[in-house]
Amino acid sequence: MIAKADIFIQNLMPGAAARAGFGSDDLRTRFPRLITCDLSGYAADGPSREMKSYDMLVQAETGLAAITGTPDEPGRVGVSVCDIAAGMYATQAILVALLERQATGKGKAIAVSLFDGMADWMTVPLLHFDYGGKAPGRVGLKHPSIAPYSSFRTKDGAQIVISIQNEREWAQFCAEILEQPELVSEGLFTTNDSRVMHRAELEKRIAARFAQDDAGILAAKLLAAGIAFGRVNEVADLSRHGDLRRVEVATPSGPVAMPAPPARVIGEESVLGRVPALGEHTGAVRREFG
Repeated sequence: MIAKADIFIQNLMPGAAARAGFGSDDLRTRFPRLITCDLSGYAADGPSREMKSYDMLVQAETGLAAITGTPDEPGRVGVSVCDIAAGMYATQAILVALLERQATGKGKAIAVSLFDGMADWMTVPLLHFDYGGKAPGRVGLKHPSIAPYSSFRTKDGAQIVISIQNEREWAQFCAEILEQPELVSEGLFTTNDSRVMHRAELEKRIAARFAQDDAGILAAKLLAAGIAFGRVNEVADLSRHGDLRRVEVATPSGPVAMPAPPARVIGEESVLGRVPALGEHTGAVRREFG
C-alpha cells in the first residue's frame, strides 16, 4: 500500500511509528517519491517531546489560555484550534511538497507539531512581550489597545460588539449613535489613547445609550452609520444565520447538513462525497493491495 501511496501521515508519539516499522527516514529510503508527514504534540527533537498533548493542554502551554478569557481567569478557546492549526500547516506543506516532486521526482519528510502551529498563531502577543515588554492582558470581549471596541447590552438583553478603528468612525459614532457630536473635540475622548485611558467612563456612556434600543434597531442604525459591529450570537443563532452556507453530506445514519467548505470556486457547486459505512471498503482495499 505504501509503495503506491503519495503521502504517509501519522500522529503517534515521537518515535512510536519508527518502532512499529513506519519511520519516515526508513520509508523514504525505500520509497524515494513518498512524502511523509509526522504530526505530534511537540517537536520530536524538542525538550517536551515525551509530553502528552491534547488540544487544551497545548492552548495552556503556548500561552493562548493566558490571553483568553476574562480578567478573573484564563479560558479555553471553544474549538480545537491547536489541532486545526497543525492540520492546516500540514496540508499546506504537503501541497508544496507535491508541487516540488513534479520537478524533482523526490518526496520530502515533513514534521508539524501542535505546539509549533499555535506558537505561530501567537506571534503578535509574543512580539508584544519580546519587544514591548508586556503581553496583552485578558480583557474578555474588549480590545486591549482600542476603544471603544467592546460588547454592550441592548434593551432586549442581547449583546453587540462595536469596533471603532479610526477617528472618522469615532466622529460618525458620536454623531449618529451617541448623538453627542461634541465628544469628538471636547472632553476625555478626543483620541484613541485618551479613550483607552478613560475606558470605564466611555463604556458607561455607550452602555446607557445601547440600553435604550433593542438589538435589531441598533444593528440597523450601526449599519447605516458605517460602524463596524457584530452580534454576540449563540450557536443556535449561527445555525439559522443568513450567511451560513451548508452542503449536504450523506452518512450511514442519514444526510447531514454541514457548513460548506470556506474556499469557493466561482461557478462551481461544493459537492462532498458521502461518509462510508464502517468496514465498507475493507474488501476493496484488501483486493487492491493484498
